[in-house]
Amino acid sequence: MLTSTRAFLAAVSDDASLMARVAGALGDYEAGTAAWIAVTCGTAVERGAPAELSGPPIFALLRTWLTRLPEIAGDIAPRPSAGQAELFVLFQYLSQAVVTHLARLPVEREAMGREVELISRLGELAHYSHGATWIREALLKSSGSLIFLHPASGAGLRLRYSNVSNCFHLFSLLQTAIGDSIVGGRKPSAAIARVARGKSTETVDDDAWWHYGTAHSKQADLSASIWGQSLVREIPQVDRTPVVVAFPPILGAPRWDAGFLGPHLEAMPADVTVDSALTPAEVKAWLTRIGFDARKTWWQRFTSRPTWLVGPRR
Repeated sequence: MLTSTRAFLAAVSDDASLMARVAGALGDYEAGTAAWIAVTCGTAVERGAPAELSGPPIFALLRTWLTRLPEIAGDIAPRPSAGQAELFVLFQYLSQAVVTHLARLPVEREAMGREVELISRLGELAHYSHGATWIREALLKSSGSLIFLHPASGAGLRLRYSNVSNCFHLFSLLQTAIGDSIVGGRKPSAAIARVARGKSTETVDDDAWWHYGTAHSKQADLSASIWGQSLVREIPQVDRTPVVVAFPPILGAPRWDAGFLGPHLEAMPADVTVDSALTPAEVKAWLTRIGFDARKTWWQRFTSRPTWLVGPRR
């Protein structure tokens, strides 16, 4: 098998179209051979081969296999048959190949991630297979830029987030990226920064430094909160950009454990970084855009950021 794998990878390096021909016939092979081909294509993709050649047939094979695995009725998870148990062993390898391809095909990943039935099915099978958890997490992760506004100080940031699914994870990454550069922030925890970025499996807990409101927030209001259990892709957007509005905490700060900071996928590392600080004029424009009344927003009397409200820069 190792000899065949090396030969296949060498052939693909000379002619990448071979991947499309071989992967296109995945449905004709028995499960073990199909899993081997999928994983080998994944290795080729990791080495630079174009994922679009083998991704679609590998995703099609995933859908076929999902129909062959146990159906969950209510809360009852039936015992897999002998054939299903054997397929679950191979499913781990197929899952690795699926995640490798999803990581490099963002358009396909976005489309599949919005298939409610697919996400639900993978959630059902997580009871049986880590592979189902990996694929589901890959489909729920999103990347992009967001606007962070702190109205009380007139501070704002543009941040870049990568491969984050739930908002608790986003909050931890965001807080370690911002630190004490904005009033209400703190010196970041090195342990939380490691765990949130998949660099460690330490046991950590985190809490919200601010009350996180949506673009609909005019004040700290639970009805316009960004809930930690929700998906990052569900944060309300303005001009196609998610907006996070930070207020002082209300009703105590929410807390969450490391269970919300993963699972981590090597092919899709999670991170949040600060792209740039917004100018006072840019902050004004964003706050006006989301409905803050300039005539009632006292901080806009200042022509520059009020330094006595902003924490020390790192």
